Amino acid sequence: MNNFNKDIINKFKKGSMLTKLIYINVSIFISVYLVLLFLPENSQTFLSVPGSFNDLLKKPWTLITYMFTHFEFLHILFNMLWLFWFGGLFLNYFNEKQMLAVYLLGGIFAAFIHLGVNYFLNNPNIGIVGASAAVMSIVFAVVAYRPDFIMYLLFFGPVKIKYIALTAFIIDLAGMLKNVKGGNNASDGIAHIAHMGGALYGLWFGYSIKKGKDITRSFNNFLNSLFSWFKSNKYERNRSKMKPSRDSKFSKPKTDWDYNSEKKQNEEELNRILEKIKEKGYNSLSAREKEFLFSQKK
Repeated sequence: MNNFNKDIINKFKKGSMLTKLIYINVSIFISVYLVLLFLPENSQTFLSVPGSFNDLLKKPWTLITYMFTHFEFLHILFNMLWLFWFGGLFLNYFNEKQMLAVYLLGGIFAAFIHLGVNYFLNNPNIGIVGASAAVMSIVFAVVAYRPDFIMYLLFFGPVKIKYIALTAFIIDLAGMLKNVKGGNNASDGIAHIAHMGGALYGLWFGYSIKKGKDITRSFNNFLNSLFSWFKSNKYERNRSKMKPSRDSKFSKPKTDWDYNSEKKQNEEELNRILEKIKEKGYNSLSAREKEFLFSQKK
């Protein structure tokens, strides 16, 4: 049993961000299931985003916990399948830090969309739980960036992912309209509004990247600063807070993750610019794109 646990821990540590997100979701599902065997059913609300802003002020941690929590097996199964399929595609075009940021920020954005709609519909009793909205952010980020990528589906054959995403979005839109018409925006037990909020954030990220802007950069800088406090080596922790003076050439050494992430991002940006030149000509480039292209020639 100890060897099994060690193997799981090693796979988690060495795995990609996609692997880590799946492991965390599955681990929390198993843990919550076991704990709830000894607690009343209403204890589930401790981890779920509530239906009103007032209740959220009492449970702010739920903005994070809800997107890693599932109470039903089929719920987590389908969410993890979507995350596995589209998460792999995401890492083909973006880096692991961006994946974590899109997952978290997409989930938070979706929660506030849910709360906002509840407020206007005067429906404060409907909470949400599950990774669906965060996963939709990953899905639609890829769709916005590479809409014509083809996936091979059982019984359907080759299908462009933009049509897969559009189908999912229409289903959620129809479900939301049906629920709202019935006077209850989650009457079928599915958080359609949150799903659509996550999808909108993913589209925002994907289209921003195509324009040369990473909307997760500030958040990732914040996470870097936050995680630096948990470093076991006090010297490294203090060193990470050092700022170079005007005359100093000192800079914080890059980790392998930082280096590979930056390299991958630069390659994607270079390919995008070259494709733009091929389609529209060199004069169509912005000043920033020309500067980037010139820097890659050095």
